[in-house]
Amino acid sequence: MTMPYVDPDSLHAHVRHGLKTALATILALAAARAMGLHFGYWAALSAVIVMQVSVADSVQMGWYRVTGTAIGAAMGVAAITAFPDTALMNSLALFLAVGLCAFMTRYNSRYRMAAITATIVIMASAGQADRVLFGLERVVEIAIGVACAFAVSVLLWPLRATITLRHRLGAHFAQAADYHVMLVEAYLDRQSPLPPRLLDVFSTAVAHNRGLWRKARRHEGLIYRDATRAIDARIDTLERCARHLRAMLRSLNDIREDGFDVIMADQLREAALAVAEAMNAVSEDRAVDPARLRAALAGADERLADLRGRGVTRRLSLARLMQFFSFFHAMRSMARDVLRHIASEDDADDPFPQGPEP
Repeated sequence: MTMPYVDPDSLHAHVRHGLKTALATILALAAARAMGLHFGYWAALSAVIVMQVSVADSVQMGWYRVTGTAIGAAMGVAAITAFPDTALMNSLALFLAVGLCAFMTRYNSRYRMAAITATIVIMASAGQADRVLFGLERVVEIAIGVACAFAVSVLLWPLRATITLRHRLGAHFAQAADYHVMLVEAYLDRQSPLPPRLLDVFSTAVAHNRGLWRKARRHEGLIYRDATRAIDARIDTLERCARHLRAMLRSLNDIREDGFDVIMADQLREAALAVAEAMNAVSEDRAVDPARLRAALAGADERLADLRGRGVTRRLSLARLMQFFSFFHAMRSMARDVLRHIASEDDADDPFPQGPEP
């Protein structure tokens, strides 16, 4: 059985997130007290900051906070070692440390966290007998909070960005299938135009998948083993299909002449339905038999070759002829990309395993 999918934007997901954040906060506070640290609220605060809805975001935030804390701690210790413990010198040390961190954010955003940690080390240790030890204890508290948030995020109801992405990709395959049929039907309906921005939201969402996958692979790849090749293939195929759909839409809307009935309407409709059937099967992680799509594509090619051979296409104006071939080329390219994708998933070793998620 696979882990049930939870929509990260759902009420259910946010209720879980609230419970996990509260638990991580209490664990961090209890751990800090058990270690004899006097300012456990820094651990609790770090747990709240690090805990995110998805595992990938929690790992990213935890790594950002840990590395930033280490840099800031080093700068803070260097400052309190170099400057005497007076109000003026502490202010000067704080000015130099924070100013340097703010400048370094030009190269890496983690220096924002470093500035916060350096401020804690310099100011919280003012007037203490052992300033370095006092400041480093605050760093330990922050590390405890990060560790508790990480443990709770991974072990309790882990909401994985990779699983969310898989469901996004499935939904996008289904949407692409619907848009493909819609465009073909509009073309067969005497080239009825469609809104020119019809695909904007879909294309943006498809383009966003690449960034989500990069983040999931970078941060969750340290913990989980995923079907990298299969997910890459789905993202690549969707990006190409989005381009083909945009080309079909442009071709459909590219001419203002009166529409005409398409002689090979049956072949184009069958090809569109075969593409949709295959894409919906991919969307639902069902086995795909490419026979219908191959036959439909071959049938459309043969019908077009027959019409050209008999000179039927000569009755079309040059503009109409170019529009048709542009539309048909994009449609055919999409069908061939879907066929290639089916073949790639058939060659993969269990691209989306059905065992329990880690």
